Amino acid sequence: MSNKIVDTLTGTYFTFDNPDGSYASGQVVRLAAEGIYLVRFDGNEVTLPLELVTVGEMLETTEEEYKLWRFFDTIEERDNWIEWLDAPSKPRVISLVRPTKPD
Repeated sequence: MSNKIVDTLTGTYFTFDNPDGSYASGQVVRLAAEGIYLVRFDGNEVTLPLELVTVGEMLETTEEEYKLWRFFDTIEERDNWIEWLDAPSKPRVISLVRPTKPD
């Protein structure tokens, strides 16, 4: 049996939903220990990774079963998600009346 630790998150980008309805974004920098990653949140002035996060924390959900952490392979994918998330809702009008057929 191998003791090699599988690392599937290093280099991925993420968003993290805060309880107040806002969100944070960043990148998983590297595996620190089995099940623990160093992550860097965007907007930090210091360039060093500042947070240790466990895989268990990354898997947490709200009471309604919504994921708090979302992962993306590229920064473009994450930025597209953030753009969609921040876009104002566009109301749609749906006609519930069938058009009449001309005789």
